[in-house]
Amino acid sequence: MPRSEDEDLMDDDDVEVEPASAEEQIVTEKLINEEYKTWKKNAPFLYDIIMSTALEWPTLTTQWFPDKQEHEGKNYCTHRLLIGTHTSGERQNYLQIADVQLPKPMGDIDPKDYDETREEIGGYTGSDEARFTIKQRIVHEGEVNKARYMPQKPDVIATMSVSGAVYVFDRTKHELESTRFKPQIRLEGHGKEGYGLDWSPKLEGHLLTGSEDTTICQWDITSYSRSNNSVIQPIKTYNLHQSIVNDVRWHPTHSTLFGSVSDDRTLKVTDTRTGTAGHSVVAHTDAVNSLAFHPVSQYTIATGSADKTVALWDLRNFKHQLHSLDGHQGDVLNLQWHPHDEPILASSSTDRRIIFWDLTKIGEEQTPEDQEDGPPELLFMHGGHTNRVSDFAWNPHDPWVMASAAEDNLLQIWRVAGAIVGKDDEEIPEEELM
Repeated sequence: MPRSEDEDLMDDDDVEVEPASAEEQIVTEKLINEEYKTWKKNAPFLYDIIMSTALEWPTLTTQWFPDKQEHEGKNYCTHRLLIGTHTSGERQNYLQIADVQLPKPMGDIDPKDYDETREEIGGYTGSDEARFTIKQRIVHEGEVNKARYMPQKPDVIATMSVSGAVYVFDRTKHELESTRFKPQIRLEGHGKEGYGLDWSPKLEGHLLTGSEDTTICQWDITSYSRSNNSVIQPIKTYNLHQSIVNDVRWHPTHSTLFGSVSDDRTLKVTDTRTGTAGHSVVAHTDAVNSLAFHPVSQYTIATGSADKTVALWDLRNFKHQLHSLDGHQGDVLNLQWHPHDEPILASSSTDRRIIFWDLTKIGEEQTPEDQEDGPPELLFMHGGHTNRVSDFAWNPHDPWVMASAAEDNLLQIWRVAGAIVGKDDEEIPEEELM
């Protein structure tokens, strides 16, 4: 997860940042608690599903697996979620796989069924069966900065570590409760830790990683053989940026193109055949933390920055930004396009919020009252976290279902109400929202 602007300032020898006073911290915590109480009061009207789980340790990464299991005679399906741990001190870290039970559609959700103690709604109330269960824990060396499964072989999982090493695990070769650290492959090429990690959707076994050492490495794990002691070197190392590489992403349809963003404020799109950035732009006024190629519109790219904005770009013309999405109050850390609804983009921030943007609403006229709630393209703002959002993921099977993890150990699984995102005709009465 890219660092926030405040963390970068604290690392600068030339800049001294005054720590918040005890009184300021109390005021901030009080404000956060009041905002959370307001969100909690409105939650039954804003969501069709809410499930909150307090993890033993926070996770910096989360991703839904591509499968789901139906159960005859049950009102739920089982999905799987990939998470990690970020422990303190000498406690053991793990790569973890969890089962998540999501209720099948049950018609209208009654806000009166909201379980305030469990903070749940959506068909869970009254059920004694577990909703979130850790099914496998694989010992990991150091914190799991990021974990992603290979799309062609989801049992194969790569992780970015705090040491700079990249590990590849075949989860089928590990016990449900492993006791020793034994990745199938070690990828050695970075000198510092990183958060950029992405498998190629087109080239099986090809992986990109980006690091604080300013380099990007491309790996081909199909070159692995048992005779080389499970260690492989990158097939290419790219020196494209002048500062920390925060994110790398393969293009979804062009197998030789990838994008990268950096603290040097640039977005670059590189062709692996030449090794040079054919497209480059100073994308923001501050560090660029994340990027996302549109899964269908091949020329559209989104970037998120420490300048608190999300920018939209056209690969055919980097001279001019298409649009800037303004709604966050902190550094934008992560971006993901909706897997089922093409115009929808989600972003998360250090401001503890996840925002859904509807690009079809850009430029729509607003009343002065509507303007107070943000630009017309701001579709929904999730306010269920009281700490920085580390990662989030759209569910590939159930539209609008999302998992989000924050640094306060809380993992939430939720689906925004259909009335809000325009998926049913019912409108929420204004008097019901506090």
